[in-house]
Amino acid sequence: MIKRTRNSPINTIILAIIAIVILVFLIRKFIPQTPNQPTPPPHPTPSPNQTIFAQCAQYATAIQQQIEASNDSYSQLQMLANSSYVSSGCNVHFQYAFTLYNDSVVICGLGSGQCIILSGSNSCSSCQPSDYILGCQLR
Repeated sequence: MIKRTRNSPINTIILAIIAIVILVFLIRKFIPQTPNQPTPPPHPTPSPNQTIFAQCAQYATAIQQQIEASNDSYSQLQMLANSSYVSSGCNVHFQYAFTLYNDSVVICGLGSGQCIILSGSNSCSSCQPSDYILGCQLR
C-alpha cells in the first residue's frame, strides 16, 4: 500500500509555480519586446549636400532639355547663362556636360577658375555675370 503524505498538494503547487516561471522566461526570450523609443522616420533625412546635389541635377536636366530644343549654339549658351543651374551656383561645383547644336561640349563644375566668356571681353574678372558662365569650359 502506498502511503500519501500531507505535503503532496503543496509539492504540486510548487511545481506548477516553477513551470509558470519557466514558461514566462521562455516567452520573453523568444518574443521580441517593443521598445519604448520613438519609431524612426520611414526614410532617412537627406543631408544638405544630397539635397543640393538633387536640386542641381534637376536644374541641369531642365536646361539640357531647353538647350536641345534650340538650333543656335550662341542662344544655347545664353539659355545656360540665364538658367537656374547657373544662378543657383551649381555650375561651379556640380559637374555636368551639355552638348550644343554645333557639337561643342560645355563642361561645368570645374570650379571658379574656369569660365566661358559670352561677350567681347578677354577676362572673366572684368565681365558682368551675364557676360560669362563661371565654372564652365567650352570644348
